[in-house]
Order: sequence, then structure tokens, then C-alpha cells
Amino acid sequence: MATIYQERAERFRQKAGQLKQQLGWLSFARLLSFLAFVFLLYQLTQKGSGWIVIITAATFAAFLYLVKWYGKLQQKRQYFSALADCNEKEDSFLKTNKSPYETGKEYEDPHHPYSYDLDLFSEDGLFSYLNRCSTSFGKEALAQDLLAPGSQGIKERQAAVKELAGAIDFRQELYAHGSLHQTKKKDLERLLHWIDSDTKLINTLLYYLLMVFPLCTMGSLIYYAVTESETAFSLFTKLFVMNLIIAFSFSKKITSQLSVSTAVTKILEHYSHQLRLIEKQGFQASLLKQYQQGLNKNGIAASHLIGQLASLFNYLETVVNLVVSLLLNGLFLFHVHILYRLGHWKKQHAHEIKDWLRTIGKTESLSSFGNLSYNNPRFCFPEVTEQPAFRANDLGHILVRKEKRVCNDVSFNEQKFVILTGSNMSGKSTFLRTLGTNLVLAKAGSAVCARSFEFYPFDIFVSMRITDSLQDSESLFYAELKRLQSIIKALEEDRHTFVILDEILRGTNSNDKRHGTIGLIKKMAGFDTFGIIATHDVVVADLIKEYPGFIANKAFESAIINDELLFDYKLKDGVCHTLSASYLMKKMEII
Repeated sequence: MATIYQERAERFRQKAGQLKQQLGWLSFARLLSFLAFVFLLYQLTQKGSGWIVIITAATFAAFLYLVKWYGKLQQKRQYFSALADCNEKEDSFLKTNKSPYETGKEYEDPHHPYSYDLDLFSEDGLFSYLNRCSTSFGKEALAQDLLAPGSQGIKERQAAVKELAGAIDFRQELYAHGSLHQTKKKDLERLLHWIDSDTKLINTLLYYLLMVFPLCTMGSLIYYAVTESETAFSLFTKLFVMNLIIAFSFSKKITSQLSVSTAVTKILEHYSHQLRLIEKQGFQASLLKQYQQGLNKNGIAASHLIGQLASLFNYLETVVNLVVSLLLNGLFLFHVHILYRLGHWKKQHAHEIKDWLRTIGKTESLSSFGNLSYNNPRFCFPEVTEQPAFRANDLGHILVRKEKRVCNDVSFNEQKFVILTGSNMSGKSTFLRTLGTNLVLAKAGSAVCARSFEFYPFDIFVSMRITDSLQDSESLFYAELKRLQSIIKALEEDRHTFVILDEILRGTNSNDKRHGTIGLIKKMAGFDTFGIIATHDVVVADLIKEYPGFIANKAFESAIINDELLFDYKLKDGVCHTLSASYLMKKMEII
């Protein structure tokens, strides 16, 4: 797998290098054309020949063409460099298991039913392991797919993820285009504010009346070029000045739009490229086809419309170039024209931009899951059951390197609730997170770290790593009680729930803790709840005598061999009676 990424990185880096050489020559040609234009402009002021007017205009047009060509090649070079970076990152990730991508720390919520306990957004957590999103919309969609995966449409999402897993070019191109320009939160807020604001820029009737002036200006210039009439040239100069005065009268409105355009022009161009990729891809999965259909408005592609908006903002920005601005507005009332087109575009399409951007985000999220499946071809796609069930073979923790990963078979279909015992460091907490993480992935439509996986899309509740809140004046103990209370409320609402608990009631004495733990398990037995609880208190495991059809006892054992404490991390039937803490304290000469 690493060889594929290395080969792709080298190929894209080579293409970027070739384009860099072309850009050097093009930059020189651009400079020559500009110097020629300045020289001809000077000659025009000295001689005023009609032929010099035509040649000067042609030279200026050639300069503008070269500027545009240079910009396209520069963007293409950056694009291939981004593709090379993408493959280098992926190659490094497979070798080190260290993700270079964002952790999604901003989505962390200690009050969420499971995200904080499962470390979804921690350093080296599940989000950063999955994240191949280049836009804020993609990261938001991926976070929501992990935090609130729906119980419906899982099979449709699986089909989309399977298709995207095999579409490595599409996935990487989607990421590369989005990564070319880092979207700042402030810039995005400006775009969203522009979308929501009700701005009337130029009245339609006024616009058409004003366009008479540039028509007359160009007419007088052409007439002068043909006849060299001094009267025509005099009229041209007066109309040229009049156009500048008219354009200046709209400077306030132009400036207000310029504050938006300078922030979002580049990101709109990249959004347009991403949308075009989605539109052109020959998808087969129904969910991906549905996304494509949402990007078509009366036969016009969203990428084309977003590209139009980016171009309008880009043209508007030429007002800051004094020479270009004087020429364009003196001849054509250029920025007045752009201002009108911008207002018309906004009225017709602005309300749809958010939906288009959300489509990019949802596609990026599915691509992240597709990348996971591609990098781990032995991972399976779960089978979704109509009735509550959960069974898996060779289930492992996705974040553990495959060389060190120990997988286990597990089933909750006979006894629905497992009491898990084991000594310290035996793997209990890792196993609990293995269950929770794979259930979250399964609900999101992703492949999971298992050979086979059968599940019902339960509501997931986890209590493993409760934090206190100084702001809410909560102790750890009270925060844990509130989490347990929320679990019971979910069960009382008759929601199909899978509960994962790790050493509950740590903040009380051992007898109180035991009674509380036993009472909670009995409560869950009354609801016939699916779940697992890890505990060091082997007395709790005696509940199997009272609930033999509901409770199963499982354990992680350790062994002392050659005076070394060893763990095999294999799940076994029964109760663990190994005492590792006192042995380790003696070995380390603590006691």
C-alpha cells in the first residue's frame, strides 16, 4: 500500500516541477508584453495614430491573456504539489500510524453520550485517524457522522463508502482542491453574511441607461481609429472622463463588495473545482447520485454558478489596480457592469450556496470513510439487523497498529450483558473502547475493524472518563451520576441502547461502590439492556447466578512467567482472579 502512495507522490511532484519551468518562461513573456504596452501607450500620446490605438489595445489584451494563463498554470502547479503532499502524508501515516490531520478538538463535548469517553477528538483519536477533509464543511460533516450517525440509511452510506474506497483519484483530487487555500473562519463568516444580507446594488433600468455611455465611448473610438477625426477623438476623451465620474459615484457600493471579494474569491474557485469533480464523477451509489442531483439547477451546474461568482468577485478586485481600473472604467464602465451582474447573481442563486457547500462536506466525510476502507482492505462492512443484536469476529481497535492489534470474538446475542473482570493493564478499557468505536463506525456506514460484524444501530452510551466541571460546580462523582441518570432515562423511553461502563462510582467507598454497581446492573436487567461493564470487584460477577440468561462473565487474564507479568489481551469466559497490582508494587519495590 505504501508503494502506491510513494509512486503517486513522485509522479505528482514531477509534474509540479515541469510546470514550474513553464511558469518561468511565461513570467518573462508577461513582463515583455507589459513593457511593450507601456511603450505603445507613450507613442499613442505622442502621435495619436489610429493604427497605434489598435496595436496598443491588442498588446494590452495579450498582456491580460498572459496574466490569466500564468494564473491558471500557477494554480495547476499548486494543485499537483497538493496531490504530492497528500500522498506523502498518506504514506507516512501508514508507516507511523500518526495522523498529520486535524483532531477536531473543537467538537469535543464532555456531556455527549460517548464522544469524550471514546476519545473521538483527542490527539491521535478516531477523528484525526479518519479525517481527510480539506474544508470546514467536510470536518463538520465528519464530526456529525461520528457524533450523531442516523439509524436509517446505513446501507446506502455503506454503498457510497465502498464506491469511494475504490475511487482514489477522485478522493485525492477532492482533497487537493480544497487544501489549496486554507479557509479562515473570518473569511467564511463574511461569505455567509453576504449570502444572508439583502443587498440591492444597481437598479436594472438605471443600469441599462448607464450602458449607453460606454457604447458611445467605444463607438467614438472606433470612428476615430478609422477616420482619424479630431472631433471623434475629442468626443471620446470627454466620454472617457464622464465614464470615470459615473464609476466613481458607485465607489461606495464597490468598496462594500470588495471587502467580501478579497476574502472569498480564492476559496470560491476551489469550491467550484470540488463541485465540478462531484458533478462529473460517474457514481453508481444512490446516495452519491442524490448529491449530484442537488448540484443541478435547471440544467446549470452548481460548479458553473460558483465559478461565475468567483469570476465576478475576481473582476471586481481589479479596481485596486489604478491603471487597469482607469482603462476599464473609462472605456466600458467595467466595475459598474460587474456590480450589476453581482447583484443579479446574488438574487438568483445565493440562497443555494450553503446547500452546495454542505454537499462538498458530506462527500468529503464519506471519502474519509472510503479512505479508511482502502487503507484497510481486510476491514469488513457490517450487516445491519432489524432486531437488536451484536456479534463480531476478530474485533480489534482501529487505532492500534495491526502488528500489535489483538482481536477477539464477541457476542451479545445469547446473554445481552457482559460483566468484564481483569487485572490492571490487562486490556479492559481498550476492549470497551474497541466495542464503542466500532459501533460508532458501523452506525456511520463505515467499514469496521473486524472479520465479520453484525449489529443493530443502537443508541450508544458510554461512561468511562467523566470530567468534573468547575463552571457548573460539578464534582466527578456527581457528573458520573448525571451520566448514569441519562442512561436510565434513555432506557425508560424504550430506546434500544448499548451501554458501556468502566469502573463506575470511583468516588465512593468499596462497599457503597459494590452496592451501587449491583443495583445498576439489576436495573438494566429489568430493561433487558445490551451492554458491558468492566469492574475489579469479582463479587459483582456473582450476579450471573441470579440472571443466567441475561449476564455473561468475561475476563482478561494475566500470567507470571519467569518473574514477569504477561498479558495476552485475549477475551476468556469466566471471572479473573489474578492480582497484578500488589505483584507490580513489590517488583518495583514500592511495598
